Amino acid sequence: MYQNQKYMKGFGFGLLLLLASTRVLVSQNLSDSSFISLMTVTRGHELYSTFGHSALRVCDPINRIDRCYNYGTFDFDQPNFYLNFCRGKLLYSIDMEPYRYFERGNLRDARPMQQQVLRLDDAQKQRLFNLLETNALPENRNYKYDFFYDNCATRIRDIVQETFFYQMSFDSAKVMTGATMRQLLYPYLADQPWTRFGIDLVLGIPCDKKATMNDYMFLPDYLHHMFAVAKTPDLKPLVVSEQNIPQFAMPKLAFKPGLLDQPLFYTCLIGLIGLLTMANPRTERIFDVLFWFVLGIIGLVITLLWGFTDHSATKNNLNILWALPTHLLFFWRNKRLELTEMYFVGTAALAAITLVAWYWLPQQLPVAAIPIVVLVFVKGFWRRYWKKAD
Repeated sequence: MYQNQKYMKGFGFGLLLLLASTRVLVSQNLSDSSFISLMTVTRGHELYSTFGHSALRVCDPINRIDRCYNYGTFDFDQPNFYLNFCRGKLLYSIDMEPYRYFERGNLRDARPMQQQVLRLDDAQKQRLFNLLETNALPENRNYKYDFFYDNCATRIRDIVQETFFYQMSFDSAKVMTGATMRQLLYPYLADQPWTRFGIDLVLGIPCDKKATMNDYMFLPDYLHHMFAVAKTPDLKPLVVSEQNIPQFAMPKLAFKPGLLDQPLFYTCLIGLIGLLTMANPRTERIFDVLFWFVLGIIGLVITLLWGFTDHSATKNNLNILWALPTHLLFFWRNKRLELTEMYFVGTAALAAITLVAWYWLPQQLPVAAIPIVVLVFVKGFWRRYWKKAD
């Protein structure tokens, strides 16, 4: 009798472990009352929220499920966080949170949402739910983030398409196309001119390719627009209904940049100061050391992002034509050595070619950089042909 009890306890314990593991591996069956919706969150005031956010909401009142699946989270405590961020190796992950927390957090930050309920039959709802639950398993939840091609919006686009076995269709005629990946960012940066300037400095030629219909959906707003005109395999609208949350308009903090907020104002000022200092050898030497050093640092950053990271968007950056990292080898040399003189003549010639070809280059360079490039051209030839010997 004791032996049988011992075996029964062991069997019971094993059964509990089996049930526990089964609960992890098999998703709960959704009821007929459930629905799944795309949540699109408007842009926020912080830099990380500039382009908005997307998540999927699964709601099943019968089974008391109401949570959001969010592919846009990362862990500040992961090893080498900042190094991995700079190298393009930062791991993002899918996160689940109760919908009430998701809504409360966004509304607290004055970020209203749009909810689009998706047209899914019971089998499709269950399939999408199972896919989300599988993605959320510890061994699957992490992924290497790519701003344009693998982010919180593209992951949702892909998993919904997988739910329909990639047989969804999109009416691109109702969405204005023809923009480049870079140009798609500009409306979000209208009130952040310095952020736009920085982005234009570090993003290379890959960002100037024409965006395909699929590419547009890397931005949450365009994911929302494209889902609104999408059709299921039986040619019915993908979106059943749409709701604004909250239903009343929330106040927006409008900021219109003035002249003093524009990078172009300061680059023109730097160009003017650079020209004026040419009249005084002492002030010119001080300015030149700072000027060529800063350009060299910019060139070094461009080089590192181009050749030593996994960021696809920072490759082949033509800003290096005027911001050469080799300036760091010459910025401190004031003596008129032949090597130094020829280096700056070469730099000036490269700047001149860049200015002439500006419009036809395959990359859209920042307009605010033009005064700096002009100054590089003038200073390079000034040293060789017009400046009096010290």
